[in-house]
Amino acid sequence: MGRLRRLVTVVILTVVCLAADCRAGLASDEDSVQRVLAAGQQAMLERHYGQAVHVLRNGLRDHPEDNRLRLELGRAYLSSGADGRAIRLFREILGTEPDNRLAKLELARVLGYVRQYGSSDAIYKELLKANEADETAAIGLASNLLHQQRSSEARDVVDRALTFHPNSLRLQEYKDRIESGRLGGEERELVPARNLVEMETGYVNDSSKNHSWRSLQRIDFGIRPGLTNRLLFEQQFQHGFDDSFEAVETFNEELRWRLRESLLFSAGGGAVWFDNADVHAIYDTSLAFQPMRHLVLGAAFSRVPIIPDAEASEHRLTAQGWEVFSIWTPARWQINVHGSRQHYSDGNIGSRQSAEVSRELGTPRLTFELGYRYQHYGFDQELAHGYFSPNSYQSHLAMASVRFRPGRKYRGEFLVRSGLESPAAGSDFRAAWEIHARNEVLLGNWTLDLDYSKYHLVQETGAFRADAGRFAFTYHF
Repeated sequence: MGRLRRLVTVVILTVVCLAADCRAGLASDEDSVQRVLAAGQQAMLERHYGQAVHVLRNGLRDHPEDNRLRLELGRAYLSSGADGRAIRLFREILGTEPDNRLAKLELARVLGYVRQYGSSDAIYKELLKANEADETAAIGLASNLLHQQRSSEARDVVDRALTFHPNSLRLQEYKDRIESGRLGGEERELVPARNLVEMETGYVNDSSKNHSWRSLQRIDFGIRPGLTNRLLFEQQFQHGFDDSFEAVETFNEELRWRLRESLLFSAGGGAVWFDNADVHAIYDTSLAFQPMRHLVLGAAFSRVPIIPDAEASEHRLTAQGWEVFSIWTPARWQINVHGSRQHYSDGNIGSRQSAEVSRELGTPRLTFELGYRYQHYGFDQELAHGYFSPNSYQSHLAMASVRFRPGRKYRGEFLVRSGLESPAAGSDFRAAWEIHARNEVLLGNWTLDLDYSKYHLVQETGAFRADAGRFAFTYHF
């Protein structure tokens, strides 16, 4: 009998220990999931979407059954523009949890972004049927209807939702938008597509009677996430009042590698062909670092052709040297600082410094910008080689611009700079100004650009006054 009691005691203690270990294991798994979720959400808040994807994908590999990680990873993919992957993850969640409201909302949202409005509307309506007071579903459906220009239906959805949420500022904003005739729904900020083909042409006619046609072809394609290859082909055809016709062709290939979310490295090389079949190698390497959320620091070393006009092209010039730059963007401000020093193949040494401060006001559809720009160009020698005359230049210009986006297919900008310039060392300052008009039309995966500049300060030619036009079309894929 004593032996039986001892055996029962051992069994009970074993069961208790196993249960404790199981609870400890479950607690450990839950802690691990919570840590991954917290790290992923923090990266999302800091707009480090690549880092968020990496963290959440590794977490889901360790916990493949956890739909919370799957949902957060789908959101990270959605924010980074990987819509197809996001849709697949949200549908995987609904395959195992058909009543998961958050997955339904995210799936409806991404389907709306890719303009599958019928499927997106059906999900929102299903959620509203289950709960008429679902404010998020009502806002999503109203946004879809606005994009489809079904304003009367959007008004009905908003009015019905306001009966449940009379103090909702977002619903009131939609109501005001509908009443004022602004039919744009929710927008999102997307990362640019990694692949594109661009064709560009431009013409410059300056006050020294220099004429220059420029044609450029560019191909960007992603090799893998974080690694992009760029090919550039450029042709320039130049003619001056006292200079013969010159044709210059440039080819360059560049690799851009995002080592980390805060570190971008690029390196490339190519060649420039001058009109007499003279060929020179060119190259470029740069490193950009983001130590803080709104601050980017960078440095570059390059050898580039100097071909602003026909006179400079006759001398077959290249310039090699360093440049450094910084960009600081705190809360609708932008502060850019740039400096460079280059050794020219004709023995000259040039340096440039610039600083620009600007402040944005307004809304995404109508934005005003005010600012100031300082520029200084200096050369050790005053050589009559076309790329700069005289040997020093500086300007102080105030800037004002307006950017408008009345719909999803057009963006426009009109920019004016005005102030003082000193075109030579020791010379008096005189009035200077320039205007730029920029137009962009978005047609699906196509983008068309048409720009015009009047009295643009073309410092490299020494003309300081010019008319310039540019036309480009780009296909994103």
